Amino acid sequence: MVLAGCTHVPPLPAPQIIYVGCPAVTSCPIPASSPVSNGDLSADVRNLEAELVACGLQVEAVKQCQEEHRVKTRPAAKSPH
Repeated sequence: MVLAGCTHVPPLPAPQIIYVGCPAVTSCPIPASSPVSNGDLSADVRNLEAELVACGLQVEAVKQCQEEHRVKTRPAAKSPH
């Protein structure tokens, strides 16, 4: 039963699926360490620093991709007029 003054409205279209396409994230394992000398410890520190930089770059790439996608999909601001 339709109420007086009401009309039938066509159904809304199905929502559009959007594929973001940001790079996949891989794990950032901490390299094993068993230094015997100060030189070994220094090498381990350099290896750990390199791994942390690689992991940080991966996170930054995904963050930048997500921010770019967010800007592209942000609804336009409505005009006050």
